[in-house]
Amino acid sequence: MPAKVFHVLNDRQISFILKSPSGPVAKDLLKRGIRVQSKARMNLGGGTGSGPKRIDSGLLRASIATQLGTNADGLVMRVGSGLYYSLWVHDGTGIYGPRKMRIYPKKAKFLHWKTKTGHSVFRRSVAGMKPNPYLKKALPSFKTRG
Repeated sequence: MPAKVFHVLNDRQISFILKSPSGPVAKDLLKRGIRVQSKARMNLGGGTGSGPKRIDSGLLRASIATQLGTNADGLVMRVGSGLYYSLWVHDGTGIYGPRKMRIYPKKAKFLHWKTKTGHSVFRRSVAGMKPNPYLKKALPSFKTRG
């Protein structure tokens, strides 16, 4: 004789599991976000990462943070940097960036900057900086392991 099975869903408990910042889903999201954060920092170079080794101060690498939040759909994990130049490093500039154009001065005849050794450099235009998509490359580490 077949047995009858009844399921009673506890809506409050399901809501806690799925939407609470202290629930198990949030803890798993945070763990995955920290994994992406670590990989993104490695991708910026200066350590054992595979990214280009063009680190001046390490400020961008140190600024990459993980933030757990909520929106209308539920829990949200954000990994990134709030530094104004982080998008330029990620997407590139000049001919390597989204506009695919050389960089020219807006008000002067020449671009001017000083090197780390203190020498002045003058250029009519520059090609820009190649992209280092450190966050995009780190995203696969969000997936579960094993």
